[in-house]
Amino acid sequence: MDNPAPKFLLIDAGNTRLKWAMAGARGRIVLTGDIATKDVTAARISALARKHPKHRAIVASVVPRLAPVFRRAFAGRLHIVSSSSPALGLRFDYPKPSELGADRLAAAVAAHAEGAWPAIIVAAGTATAFTVLDARGRLCGGAIAPGLQAQLAALLEHTARLPVIVPSPPKGVLARSTREAIRSGLIHNFRGGAKEILRRLAAELRGPRRPIVLLTGGNASHLASALDAPFQMRPLLVFEGLLIIGVRLHKPVK
Repeated sequence: MDNPAPKFLLIDAGNTRLKWAMAGARGRIVLTGDIATKDVTAARISALARKHPKHRAIVASVVPRLAPVFRRAFAGRLHIVSSSSPALGLRFDYPKPSELGADRLAAAVAAHAEGAWPAIIVAAGTATAFTVLDARGRLCGGAIAPGLQAQLAALLEHTARLPVIVPSPPKGVLARSTREAIRSGLIHNFRGGAKEILRRLAAELRGPRRPIVLLTGGNASHLASALDAPFQMRPLLVFEGLLIIGVRLHKPVK
């Protein structure tokens, strides 16, 4: 008799927000909730575990304080992704893989599983993280830059009398008010920095094939209209990688 295929609760615990999704081994990924990371408590995680008592939790977390909370809440049905996880399927050309964030690893797993290398993953969140798979499919490095909100926060913290704005596409570069000037400078600086990093990463790969660019993260839409190279929008890329890891770890026994 076949064992039933497992169900997964996929959790991406980032610096700013904690998001979760549900998926079956062959089913689509359904984003089901999120919360500000600063508001996450043991009680909230325990409630999430009780709500999904039959799901196996696969977690990518860059917040160390949450690891023991997850372990207590999902005892016996939890895998926290790290560079030593047995189901990554990745090879590394990187001196210290243990330094890589779990979200970057999960995204790389999803990209690697598609076999389209070289690839550059741009995760535009709290930080803008660039993760590179070379022409042999090895995770070989990348770059990390301040994210959009981090750039705005730094500007407001170190200057006086500047108004707070919501990042959004400006009407043009030439601004005619302080608010529009901040918006113009912020968005164009963000886009220009990302384009330059992508250009230089592609040049350093030195391969015959142009790398595939995968965009993910909450600020990816701000980059989409500015990139010269072809790209794919992959908002669920981290969750895709978490599901692949979960399926590899928990193949049904026949």
